[in-house]
Amino acid sequence: MGRVIFVTGFKGGVGKTTVAANVASSLRALGARVLVIDGDFGMRCMDMVLGLESETLFDCSDILRGSCAATAAMAEVRGDNGFAFIPAPMNYGGEEFPPDSFAELIAGVRGDFDYVIIDSCAEATPYYISFARQADEAVIVTLHQSTSVRAAEKTATRLSALGVKELSLVVNGYRAPLADSGELPDIPAIIDRSSVRLLGVVPYDGGLQPSQEKAELAFTGDRRRRATPYEAAFFNIASRLRGKRVRLFEGVAAPARRSRYLNNK
Repeated sequence: MGRVIFVTGFKGGVGKTTVAANVASSLRALGARVLVIDGDFGMRCMDMVLGLESETLFDCSDILRGSCAATAAMAEVRGDNGFAFIPAPMNYGGEEFPPDSFAELIAGVRGDFDYVIIDSCAEATPYYISFARQADEAVIVTLHQSTSVRAAEKTATRLSALGVKELSLVVNGYRAPLADSGELPDIPAIIDRSSVRLLGVVPYDGGLQPSQEKAELAFTGDRRRRATPYEAAFFNIASRLRGKRVRLFEGVAAPARRSRYLNNK
């Protein structure tokens, strides 16, 4: 049965969607079958990141209402039938759905994918809680700043209360020089403040946002091209999710060609 991973954080703008999309594409590059669900009904932007703005007729709300099967609302990412996506509602007006409908949705897709990645909203709405309760684990995303780390701590507390037992942390936009100078917290301080197990660190990379604007995901495109630092970081996170032991900044400072990562999958 597929693992359901809830990518979350009670602070907007920390990069939850970026992390969810690129971890998903890295898992797919490693051979896993991956489904991404946009669980942020208020913002709905995962379709833009995946390059699927006009590719779907139905959405997650149609499945939850029982209007269509999950497969009818799925779109293939880059024409790959092992990498699928279910969008959030186009115009969400605050409708509440029966909690059982979330359980039915997840139960219906688990068997077809190795990983189901749910991109969450930034507040504990009823649908947030329903998605969280279906997760096997949660990945909490924080930016490299103290206010964001505090939000990560609060997120972990709430998820634990909801019964999510497996929690991990991804630090996004990490600026090592500022941590070394003491201007921003270093990794040990972040772990201590958040009280959450560290899964990975994504360095600040000026090329990430322009790539995202073009819907370019980690390890898609020319595999002969040298990986970027952020791709190496997402690869490390995906590898850890698959149970491999990988050093924290393995290959991040001097990334190899993409093919070298994928040939060792």
